[in-house]
Amino acid sequence: MQPLNQQRAVVVIPTYNERGNLEELVKKIHHHAPGLHILFVDDNSPDGTGELADALSRSFPESISVLHRERKEGLGRAYVAGFRAALDRGYDLILQMDADLSHDPGYLPGLMERIGHCDLVLGSRYTRGINVVNWDLKRLLLSKLASKYVRFITRMPFTDPTGGFKGWRRATLEAIGLDDVFASGYLFQIEMTYKAFRKGFKIAETPIIFYERSLGKSKMDCQVILEAVWGVVRLRLRR
Repeated sequence: MQPLNQQRAVVVIPTYNERGNLEELVKKIHHHAPGLHILFVDDNSPDGTGELADALSRSFPESISVLHRERKEGLGRAYVAGFRAALDRGYDLILQMDADLSHDPGYLPGLMERIGHCDLVLGSRYTRGINVVNWDLKRLLLSKLASKYVRFITRMPFTDPTGGFKGWRRATLEAIGLDDVFASGYLFQIEMTYKAFRKGFKIAETPIIFYERSLGKSKMDCQVILEAVWGVVRLRLRR
């Protein structure tokens, strides 16, 4: 295996109506993780996010690329497309994060360091108490209950199985079988971790602070929540 500093790394970032956050996000990633490549996966955002991502890729052709999809099909479909592209391009380490600045790029070097000792690393909001900024009590309770529910059904021991700030080894993603991923919404985060867990990969958690978005609108809705509730049971029953 190559030393960590010799491995090619990329962060996959799905976007939909995130134009107001992109330039700041790129600036912070370049500051904290200057050798990390960025792959935006845009689902034909009507606010011009895809066009801005293209402009950023022209400004930084050595580090930024854009994958355009014809329509919005859910977070899971966007990530699967991005992961496939990253594997096809030969990346050794593949990270994932939100585009809305809720995931602090300052944690990227730590995620990459931890992935040197495991197969999948999860950025966790709850390993050291509750590390969430600007959530109301209702949303915080919903998140904590969801984590407890997922752990109870799946038997995964992780404190934050619903989070989306992660780092993958190439071999882990290849072994999971992206063609078999069925979740299209936020259940995707749980499904991917569960697939790695079921296959016996070494999974570690690292603490992060999660910041509620300051620009744009959350993609969470009742349909997403219902998919996750029934989908976790479906995951547990699949063989």
